[in-house]
Amino acid sequence: MGDEPGEGDHIYQQSVRLTEAVDAARRGDARGWDVLFERFHADVHAYALARLGGWSDAEDVTQETFVAAVGSIRNLRDGQEPVVQAWLLHICRHKVIDHARRKGRQQRTVDLGVAAAPDPANVAEAKLRAADMREALSHLKEDQRDVLVRRFVLDQSLEEVAAGTGRSVGAVKSMQHRGLAALRRILPAAPG
Repeated sequence: MGDEPGEGDHIYQQSVRLTEAVDAARRGDARGWDVLFERFHADVHAYALARLGGWSDAEDVTQETFVAAVGSIRNLRDGQEPVVQAWLLHICRHKVIDHARRKGRQQRTVDLGVAAAPDPANVAEAKLRAADMREALSHLKEDQRDVLVRRFVLDQSLEEVAAGTGRSVGAVKSMQHRGLAALRRILPAAPG
Protein backbone atom coordinates (compact mmCIF):
# COMPACT_ATOMS: atom_id res chain seq x y z
CA MET A 1 0.00 0.00 0.00
CA GLY A 2 2.68 2.54 0.97
CA ASP A 3 5.16 1.19 -1.63
CA GLU A 4 3.32 2.36 -4.74
CA PRO A 5 3.83 5.94 -5.91
CA GLY A 6 0.66 7.98 -5.60
CA GLU A 7 -0.62 11.23 -7.07
CA GLY A 8 1.18 13.24 -4.39
CA ASP A 9 4.49 11.57 -5.31
CA HIS A 10 3.99 12.46 -8.97
CA ILE A 11 3.23 16.10 -8.15
CA TYR A 12 6.25 16.22 -5.85
CA GLN A 13 8.48 14.79 -8.61
CA GLN A 14 7.19 17.38 -11.09
CA SER A 15 7.82 20.14 -8.56
CA VAL A 16 11.36 18.90 -7.90
CA ARG A 17 11.98 18.62 -11.64
CA LEU A 18 10.80 22.20 -12.20
CA THR A 19 12.87 23.52 -9.30
CA GLU A 20 15.91 21.68 -10.70
CA ALA A 21 15.17 23.12 -14.16
CA VAL A 22 15.07 26.65 -12.73
CA ASP A 23 18.38 26.06 -10.96
CA ALA A 24 19.89 24.66 -14.17
CA ALA A 25 18.59 27.61 -16.21
CA ARG A 26 20.15 30.02 -13.69
CA ARG A 27 23.47 28.27 -14.32
CA GLY A 28 22.97 28.70 -18.08
CA ASP A 29 22.23 25.03 -18.72
CA ALA A 30 20.12 24.71 -21.89
CA ARG A 31 18.41 21.59 -20.52
CA GLY A 32 16.86 23.69 -17.76
CA TRP A 33 15.52 26.13 -20.33
CA ASP A 34 14.17 23.22 -22.39
CA VAL A 35 12.07 22.09 -19.42
CA LEU A 36 10.83 25.63 -18.72
CA PHE A 37 10.01 26.23 -22.37
CA GLU A 38 8.22 22.88 -22.72
CA ARG A 39 6.13 23.52 -19.61
CA PHE A 40 5.26 27.21 -20.04
CA HIS A 41 5.36 27.99 -23.77
CA ALA A 42 1.67 27.16 -24.29
CA ASP A 43 0.60 29.39 -21.36
CA VAL A 44 2.72 32.32 -22.48
CA HIS A 45 1.58 31.96 -26.09
CA ALA A 46 -2.09 31.69 -25.12
CA TYR A 47 -1.78 34.83 -23.00
CA ALA A 48 -0.09 36.75 -25.82
CA LEU A 49 -2.59 35.49 -28.41
CA ALA A 50 -5.54 36.51 -26.27
CA ARG A 51 -4.11 39.98 -25.79
CA LEU A 52 -2.87 40.61 -29.33
CA GLY A 53 -5.14 38.48 -31.52
CA GLY A 54 -2.63 37.69 -34.26
CA TRP A 55 -0.83 34.36 -34.28
CA SER A 56 2.38 35.87 -35.64
CA ASP A 57 2.32 38.72 -33.10
CA ALA A 58 1.76 36.21 -30.29
CA GLU A 59 4.70 34.10 -31.52
CA ASP A 60 6.92 37.18 -31.59
CA VAL A 61 5.92 38.22 -28.07
CA THR A 62 6.31 34.66 -26.76
CA GLN A 63 9.84 34.57 -28.15
CA GLU A 64 10.60 38.01 -26.68
CA THR A 65 9.27 36.81 -23.32
CA PHE A 66 11.60 33.82 -23.15
CA VAL A 67 14.56 35.91 -24.34
CA ALA A 68 13.86 38.44 -21.58
CA ALA A 69 13.48 35.60 -19.09
CA VAL A 70 17.03 34.43 -19.84
CA GLY A 71 18.32 37.82 -18.78
CA SER A 72 16.26 38.04 -15.62
CA ILE A 73 16.06 34.48 -14.25
CA ARG A 74 18.54 35.36 -11.51
CA ASN A 75 15.75 37.54 -10.04
CA LEU A 76 13.37 34.57 -9.81
CA ARG A 77 13.32 33.66 -6.13
CA ASP A 78 11.30 30.44 -6.21
CA GLY A 79 11.15 27.48 -8.58
CA GLN A 80 7.61 26.37 -7.77
CA GLU A 81 5.23 26.16 -10.73
CA PRO A 82 2.80 28.98 -9.81
CA VAL A 83 5.69 31.34 -9.13
CA VAL A 84 7.51 30.52 -12.37
CA GLN A 85 4.29 30.83 -14.38
CA ALA A 86 3.44 34.17 -12.75
CA TRP A 87 6.96 35.43 -13.44
CA LEU A 88 6.79 34.47 -17.13
CA LEU A 89 3.27 35.90 -17.56
CA HIS A 90 4.42 39.11 -15.89
CA ILE A 91 7.24 39.40 -18.43
CA CYS A 92 4.79 38.53 -21.22
CA ARG A 93 2.34 41.20 -20.06
CA HIS A 94 5.04 43.85 -20.42
CA LYS A 95 6.14 42.49 -23.80
CA VAL A 96 2.51 42.64 -25.01
CA ILE A 97 2.32 46.30 -23.96
CA ASP A 98 5.63 47.05 -25.69
CA HIS A 99 4.53 45.22 -28.82
CA ALA A 100 1.20 47.07 -28.95
CA ARG A 101 3.01 50.38 -28.61
CA ARG A 102 5.37 49.49 -31.45
CA LYS A 103 2.59 48.31 -33.72
CA GLY A 104 0.15 51.06 -32.83
CA ARG A 105 -3.47 50.39 -32.13
CA GLN A 106 -4.35 48.96 -35.50
CA GLN A 107 -7.06 46.34 -35.54
CA ARG A 108 -5.78 42.78 -35.89
CA THR A 109 -7.56 39.60 -36.82
CA VAL A 110 -7.09 36.12 -35.41
CA ASP A 111 -5.58 33.52 -37.72
CA LEU A 112 -8.08 30.76 -37.04
CA GLY A 113 -6.89 28.35 -39.71
CA VAL A 114 -9.06 26.10 -41.84
CA ALA A 115 -9.39 23.39 -39.19
CA ALA A 116 -10.94 25.81 -36.66
CA ALA A 117 -13.89 26.79 -38.89
CA PRO A 118 -13.96 25.44 -42.44
CA ASP A 119 -17.01 27.50 -43.44
CA PRO A 120 -15.83 30.96 -44.63
CA ALA A 121 -18.91 32.60 -43.10
CA ASN A 122 -18.06 31.06 -39.70
CA VAL A 123 -14.44 32.18 -40.03
CA ALA A 124 -15.50 35.74 -40.83
CA GLU A 125 -17.99 35.80 -37.96
CA ALA A 126 -15.41 34.42 -35.50
CA LYS A 127 -12.86 37.05 -36.61
CA LEU A 128 -15.39 39.81 -36.09
CA ARG A 129 -16.31 38.50 -32.60
CA ALA A 130 -12.63 38.17 -31.66
CA ALA A 131 -11.90 41.67 -32.96
CA ASP A 132 -14.88 43.04 -31.01
CA MET A 133 -13.67 41.31 -27.85
CA ARG A 134 -10.10 42.61 -28.24
CA GLU A 135 -11.42 46.11 -28.89
CA ALA A 136 -13.65 45.90 -25.82
CA LEU A 137 -10.77 44.58 -23.70
CA SER A 138 -8.62 47.51 -24.82
CA HIS A 139 -11.05 49.84 -23.00
CA LEU A 140 -10.58 48.06 -19.66
CA LYS A 141 -7.92 48.89 -17.12
CA GLU A 142 -4.72 46.89 -17.65
CA ASP A 143 -5.22 44.97 -14.38
CA GLN A 144 -8.79 43.97 -15.35
CA ARG A 145 -7.59 42.77 -18.78
CA ASP A 146 -4.86 40.73 -17.12
CA VAL A 147 -7.30 39.07 -14.70
CA LEU A 148 -9.86 38.26 -17.43
CA VAL A 149 -7.24 36.75 -19.75
CA ARG A 150 -5.82 34.63 -16.94
CA ARG A 151 -9.30 33.47 -15.86
CA PHE A 152 -10.95 32.83 -19.22
CA VAL A 153 -8.13 32.21 -21.68
CA LEU A 154 -5.61 30.45 -19.47
CA ASP A 155 -8.46 28.93 -17.41
CA GLN A 156 -6.76 29.73 -14.11
CA SER A 157 -8.66 29.43 -10.86
CA LEU A 158 -9.26 32.50 -8.69
CA GLU A 159 -6.53 31.25 -6.36
CA GLU A 160 -4.05 30.84 -9.23
CA VAL A 161 -4.78 34.35 -10.52
CA ALA A 162 -4.40 35.74 -7.01
CA ALA A 163 -1.06 34.00 -6.54
CA GLY A 164 0.13 35.04 -10.00
CA THR A 165 -0.79 38.69 -9.61
CA GLY A 166 0.03 39.16 -5.93
CA ARG A 167 -3.56 40.02 -5.04
CA SER A 168 -6.07 38.50 -2.67
CA VAL A 169 -8.78 36.18 -4.02
CA GLY A 170 -11.34 38.84 -3.05
CA ALA A 171 -9.51 41.48 -5.07
CA VAL A 172 -9.36 39.15 -8.07
CA LYS A 173 -13.10 38.43 -7.78
CA SER A 174 -13.82 42.14 -7.61
CA MET A 175 -11.62 42.93 -10.63
CA GLN A 176 -13.19 40.08 -12.58
CA HIS A 177 -16.69 41.30 -11.71
CA ARG A 178 -15.90 44.91 -12.65
CA GLY A 179 -14.15 43.82 -15.86
CA LEU A 180 -17.04 41.61 -16.97
CA ALA A 181 -19.57 44.34 -16.15
CA ALA A 182 -17.56 46.80 -18.23
CA LEU A 183 -17.39 44.33 -21.12
CA ARG A 184 -21.19 43.91 -21.00
CA ARG A 185 -21.58 47.66 -21.35
CA ILE A 186 -18.98 47.95 -24.13
CA LEU A 187 -19.78 44.93 -26.33
CA PRO A 188 -22.62 45.21 -28.78
CA ALA A 189 -25.63 43.08 -27.91
CA ALA A 190 -25.47 39.66 -29.55
CA PRO A 191 -28.13 39.17 -32.22
CA GLY A 192 -31.07 37.23 -31.29
